[in-house]
Amino acid sequence: MEAARPVPGTPVTRARELVDRKDWDGLATLCDEYWLALPEGHESAMVALLEEVPEAEFAARPRLLVAWVICYHAMVDHDSRERRPFLRQYMELGTRLAGSLDPERESSPANLILIGTLAMITLRGQGRFEEAEAHGQRLAERLAVLHPLPAVEPAPRPGWLAVQRGLTRSLQADFDGAAEQYRLAHEQARAEPTAYFAGTNATANLAMVFAHLGHHETAGKWLDEHKSYPPSPRWASTLLEVGATIARGWDALDRYDFTRLDRIVEATGDGTESFEVWPFIAALVAARGLHTGGPARARALAHLSAIRLSHAPALTGQGAARQVLLRAEADLLIALGEANRALRVITEAGPVPWLAVPAARLRLLAGDHEAASALASQGLWTRRAVPRDTRQLLLIKAVASVRAGRTEEAAGLLAALPALRSPHEVLSLATIPPAEREELLRLARIPLSGDAAARLATAGGVYPEQVTLVELTAREGAVLTELATGDTTPDIAARLVVSAATVRTQVQSIYRKLGVSSRKDALLRAQELGLV
Repeated sequence: MEAARPVPGTPVTRARELVDRKDWDGLATLCDEYWLALPEGHESAMVALLEEVPEAEFAARPRLLVAWVICYHAMVDHDSRERRPFLRQYMELGTRLAGSLDPERESSPANLILIGTLAMITLRGQGRFEEAEAHGQRLAERLAVLHPLPAVEPAPRPGWLAVQRGLTRSLQADFDGAAEQYRLAHEQARAEPTAYFAGTNATANLAMVFAHLGHHETAGKWLDEHKSYPPSPRWASTLLEVGATIARGWDALDRYDFTRLDRIVEATGDGTESFEVWPFIAALVAARGLHTGGPARARALAHLSAIRLSHAPALTGQGAARQVLLRAEADLLIALGEANRALRVITEAGPVPWLAVPAARLRLLAGDHEAASALASQGLWTRRAVPRDTRQLLLIKAVASVRAGRTEEAAGLLAALPALRSPHEVLSLATIPPAEREELLRLARIPLSGDAAARLATAGGVYPEQVTLVELTAREGAVLTELATGDTTPDIAARLVVSAATVRTQVQSIYRKLGVSSRKDALLRAQELGLV
C-alpha cells in the first residue's frame, strides 16, 4: 500500500522526527498521546516508521509494540465490524506481556495501564471474569499510589482502566458496578483533546446497559453524551461505538420500528461476531425475532445455537451471556407454543430472578392465574431495577386479574405503568394478546403517542392465548424415560428400585396427565410436548 504523504504537525511527522533522533521514550509518549488515532490517515507510513524501531527498544517499551499492532490493523483491516484478527493478536500480546507486569512494583503509569488492561482483556477472553476484575482492582490501587493528583498529572489513556473494569462487570451482569466504572471513565476522559476514546466507549456502553435494562430516558441521555465526543478513528469506530448502536436498536424495537431496527442489526451483526459485548447484541437479535413473528421466531430459536457455537463455553455459560441465552430460549419456546420445553429451561436454570417474566407468563398462558399473579408479584420485587421486566410483569399480573374477574385490581396495577414506560414504547403492550390488550387500554389510561398507537394497532400476538403445560413429578419423569426403553414393568421397577405396583401406579398417573391410554401413545404425546 502506498504511504500517504505526511502533513506537517501530524503525528506521523512528529514520529518521523523522533525516530530520526532515536528518541524512543519520546516516541512512546507520542503513541500514548494519540493512542488509537495514531495511524489515522497515515496507516502505512506509521507502520513503516515503527518498523524502524530496533527490536531491543520494542522489548524495553511495550507501548511501541502495541502501537505497531494498532497501526498495522488500521492499515489492513478494512471491515470495521470484523475485528477477530485484531482482537486475537491483541490478546496474544496481552498473554505475552502480562507475565512481565507486577502491579505492586511497576513505577510507570503508562505501562501499568497498557499492560494491565491487556491482561484484563486476555482474562476476559478466557471467561475468567472474577480474576480480571480482581486484577483491575489491583491496578487501580497501584495507580492511585503513582498518581495521587490525577488532575495535576493525568495518567496516560485516561479512563481506559475504568472502561475495562466496566466491561468486565457488564459481562458478569453486575450492571450497577459496570455503570459506576463507565461513569468514572467518562469523567476522566471527557476533557481530553486527543485520547478521549475511553469516554467514547464508556458513554456508548452506558447507553447500551440502560437500554438493555429498559431505562428509556437514561439510555437517551447517555446517547446524547456519546454524540458530544469527537468522531472515533474509522478503523476502531465499531469497537468503540457498538454499544451506542445496540442502544439505538433497543429504542427502535421498543417503538416497534422494524425498518430502523433492521438497519441497525446490519451494523451490529447477529451476535456471532467477536465483539466482547456480543451477549447484548444477542439479546437484541433474539428479541427482534420474537417480536417480528412468523417464521422469524423459529429462526431466532435456531440461531441461539449458532451464537453458542460461535463463542467459548467458558463465555456462554456464565454472567450476562448465560442470562441472555436462557431468557431468549424460554421466551421463544413459549411464543412457539413449546410450553413444556420452556418449563424445562426455566426449571433447570433454578430460581433465578432474570427468568421471572417467562416463568409468570407460562403460568398465565397455562390458565393458572393465581400462580401467574404470585410469580409476577415476586418478580416485581426482585426485578424492580429492571423496567423492561417490570413493565411486562405488571401487565402479566393485570391480565391474570382480568381473567380472574378482578378488574379493579387490574386497573390499580396499570396505574403504575405510565411511570415505567415512554409514550413511544410499544413492545411491552404488544406482548399481551390483542383482545386483552384492548381490555387493559379500556381499564386504564396508558399514554401512547400517535406513532405508538398506530403500530400497536397492527401488532399481532407475540404469544399464544393459551398453552398446554404437563408437569410430571421427578419419579414420573424417571418412569416415562424408562418406558421409552420398551422394557417390562418388572424390569423398570428393578432399575428404579421400587415395586412393580408403584411403577404401575405412576404409569397410570402419567397416562392421565397426558390424556392417553397406552404406552405408545404416551411416548408419542410426551415427545410432542417435549417431555422426553
